[in-house]
Amino acid sequence: MLFKDLKEAAKDPILGLSEEFNNDSNPNKVNLAVGVYQDDNGKTSTFESVLEAEKIILDMDLSKSYKPIDGDKEFLKKSLEMIFGEKILEEKKTFPIGLNTPGGTGALKLVSEFLNEFSSKSTVWFSNPTWANHKPIFESSGFKTKGYDYFDKNSNNIDFENMISSIKSIPSGDIIVLHGCCHNPTGCDLHEDQWKELANVLKQNNIITICDFAYQGLADGVEQDAIGVRILSEILDDIFICSSYSKNFGLYSERVGCLFYSTKDKNKCEKILSQLKKTARTIYSNPPAHGSEIVKIILNDDHLKKLWIKDLTILRERIKDMRSSLNSNLIKLGCKKDFSFIVDQKGMFSFSGINSDDVNKLKDEHSIYIVGSGRINIAGITTKNIDYISGCINKIIG
Repeated sequence: MLFKDLKEAAKDPILGLSEEFNNDSNPNKVNLAVGVYQDDNGKTSTFESVLEAEKIILDMDLSKSYKPIDGDKEFLKKSLEMIFGEKILEEKKTFPIGLNTPGGTGALKLVSEFLNEFSSKSTVWFSNPTWANHKPIFESSGFKTKGYDYFDKNSNNIDFENMISSIKSIPSGDIIVLHGCCHNPTGCDLHEDQWKELANVLKQNNIITICDFAYQGLADGVEQDAIGVRILSEILDDIFICSSYSKNFGLYSERVGCLFYSTKDKNKCEKILSQLKKTARTIYSNPPAHGSEIVKIILNDDHLKKLWIKDLTILRERIKDMRSSLNSNLIKLGCKKDFSFIVDQKGMFSFSGINSDDVNKLKDEHSIYIVGSGRINIAGITTKNIDYISGCINKIIG
């Protein structure tokens, strides 16, 4: 009999918690685990700019035929401009090629399969800690994975000295995955000078570089958040960039992403693109069309683009307000643990420093769901639940 001895797969550490949350009958339950933005009413509302773009699409009566393997050219052009910026593109010192992918995860899977074909003996290095799905994506492509130093739990910040020392020990030809901004799960990002130093180390050590860029606009703004990616693109001879529109356009279920490869050697471009398209054909064949059409329309229309920036600013500022309010509440309650570092972290997530035992107590005793590592989705906090969350954290930690 087929599959008689098949074992049940372990639940995803994040999505599995959401299943528990959905089955929890506590009316005060709070999901701070899953990486989805919620407004102050606890809803993942559609951006106003997206709603207007969808009205335009409806009137256009577009075909549902397949897109090319690499996706919509105009969408890729506007994405390039947003990620790389006019200065880099106008200088023409680096030559990017791109593919529209099913989300940022699709971009990561595409580059992992591509690199496994041409660099299968390399080890893939991730920051310690990193996004829970990073290692499974690359390990399922056949890679061995290791970690490089990144976060210091004592200072609740980046240990840059140890990070650089750790990366300098990575063998030539190995692969590194970086977070472009809003580091997941820590919320701690590099400064401009640190990006430059890191880029030079990567270049000197001949390390194949992938930048996971899933949160552009959620830290300090669309332009400001691209500083790291642009520095890497200017200094490195080659780089892969995996971009997502799930968070910054709120297009989670549309699966909109890009994989860009940027090189100083123009002669490589068509060869690399042809191989990436060949690989994409075996994974998902063609990218989804609707989400990329939405992004393209917004970025091509001055009114809609301004409206999108407004939508994104509201989202970003609400997250910052919740960071500040959570810290203030815990201070007022007399919490012994110092949570002031939360205010300085960027993006949706905070590496809270809450240990696994206390994470379980918060879930079991108060129905507050946090990832086992202590990662909190700040975007799940609202003015309506923040007092409950603060009080429960204070009760557990004291």
